[in-house]
Amino acid sequence: MEARDAMFGARRLKVEMVLPELQVGGMEVMAARLTRSLTSRGHDVGITCIVEGGPLADQLRSEGYRVTVVRAPGLLTNIRAPSLERWLRDREPDVVHTHSGAWLKAVRAARRGTVRCVVHTEHGLFDPEPWYGGALRRRAARYTDCVVAVSDPLHAMLTRRDGLDPEQVRVIPNGVDINRFAPAPRTGDLHRRLGIDDSTFLIGAVGRLAPVKNHAMLLEAFALLGAHQPNAALVIIGDGTCRAALQEHISSHGLTGRAFLLGEAPDVATLYRDLDLFVLSSRHEGMPMSVLEAMASGVPVVSTSVGGVPDLLAHGRLGWLAPSDDAVALGEAMNAAIEDEDHRRTVALEARSEVVERYSEDTMLERYERLYYMQSAGL
Repeated sequence: MEARDAMFGARRLKVEMVLPELQVGGMEVMAARLTRSLTSRGHDVGITCIVEGGPLADQLRSEGYRVTVVRAPGLLTNIRAPSLERWLRDREPDVVHTHSGAWLKAVRAARRGTVRCVVHTEHGLFDPEPWYGGALRRRAARYTDCVVAVSDPLHAMLTRRDGLDPEQVRVIPNGVDINRFAPAPRTGDLHRRLGIDDSTFLIGAVGRLAPVKNHAMLLEAFALLGAHQPNAALVIIGDGTCRAALQEHISSHGLTGRAFLLGEAPDVATLYRDLDLFVLSSRHEGMPMSVLEAMASGVPVVSTSVGGVPDLLAHGRLGWLAPSDDAVALGEAMNAAIEDEDHRRTVALEARSEVVERYSEDTMLERYERLYYMQSAGL
């Protein structure tokens, strides 16, 4: 804080976050945490959603934060979004910070609304990625002062594949609240909510029920695991468009009573305490908040080898990795983790230390705050 005050005179910044909506997902959680933390440091921060609000919007409003929906639907608003232009012009922010899914239309609206500084964070790829995705990113970058990638693989994609200027793109990894997500004694509450015995080995996944998260493949892997680990159960925490299909999968594959869809859970930080193993089955990721949360909570991680996850898990030293979209390999990785209790404990301790050292929320906040100051000052 003292270094910041000396360099920038503790200048209060007016920041507007712009993203599609505030459903419960990694990108949205990160934007919400950044909003809260920057506000606690004295900055004036608001969030603009260009599609709709969502559960996180309601939660933030209840806490006293400003969340506004300014709809800019369809591809044509990439060319001109008058309502968004007027809104940003009236707000007069020092910095507009856009996020994935709102990039081109938001940065164009910001520039037409005479905003001087625009920062964008790219969190990951859509699934499926539209054929024109790279062209949209190149176009959006022309109106953007600085592009942030949340992982090194995402930085490589933006610069090498999409052709963005490497000088314009930097990496700021996501960060997690290491005090809220921390190792703690098992409560048994989650086992009781699911109606399973306390001795059951509980595997958990946290994330939106969306195709990119590939929970159907996770259920296939878990079904295969049953032959080796009949005392294991799986709980998927989150909600989304795939819920009905996943519930049908559970029923049709004989997993009822062993695999559960818990839905949204506002107390997710406490739920990690009752997990014996965390699993991520995604097809694509930037730097998933759920993996960071599990690592910070002292829960060993098994994940598909996608996006920034291999770096997070030190390419297998801090967890178990499996190829994407391979149910057999994911099931084998889960089985290997379950079979080696001593290694699970060692991995969990080392992973927690890695998060504290490199991926804390405070570290992320300081990097973004410095970026805002530098970019708004034209440095």
